[in-house]
Amino acid sequence: MKTRLAVICTRNPTPVLLETVAGLKTYYPEFDIVIVDSASTDKTILQQLETDPACIVEYADNKGYELGAWCFAFKKYPDYQVYMFIQDTLTPTRRIDGFSPDSLPTNIYCTFHYRASLQCGGYLADLRDVYRDTDCAFLSEMDGGSMITGGAHSSFMTHRDNVPKILQLENAHVVKNISKTKVHSWLSERTVGIMGDRLGLHRIDITPYFRKTHGGR
Repeated sequence: MKTRLAVICTRNPTPVLLETVAGLKTYYPEFDIVIVDSASTDKTILQQLETDPACIVEYADNKGYELGAWCFAFKKYPDYQVYMFIQDTLTPTRRIDGFSPDSLPTNIYCTFHYRASLQCGGYLADLRDVYRDTDCAFLSEMDGGSMITGGAHSSFMTHRDNVPKILQLENAHVVKNISKTKVHSWLSERTVGIMGDRLGLHRIDITPYFRKTHGGR
């Protein structure tokens, strides 16, 4: 068994998932790949991947989607040393420069949410690094356009010892959708850097190494 695991969360995947898997094989061949599906009604792509010896496809009706998939996979596959958690709409485009698994106990590879400004009437507020403050991260998702650049938001990679701490912190921020059919944790998933910062981890930007394709779901 390999010592590194890539977990892809998915629901009604598009062919982009095939590109995600291909990118992982090309740029991170030392990683095992587990795909966690959350109650897809269209399993065409998943059935195709079930025949791929490089992939394990798991079916879990987790209402947390990304967070639920990550928790499910970590609990079922707890013995890896390095974990990469990504969406089915993220495609690796090249290997992270200087990627060093040995440094992962003190590092977290995640998306940087860059500097932005917020106009409030006649006052221009500099949000600085918006991922440093949960309230600013929330403001960045307000109507009128996102102030966060870089699309690889729901993804991170770190040492196994850090994973339960990050997932536990995220659980504290889960909120329910009005429809009550799905549990959302979008705020904390898109600001994993905040969690790493609270844990004293050094953050390394992965945004340049992944391509984000909107899933249209």
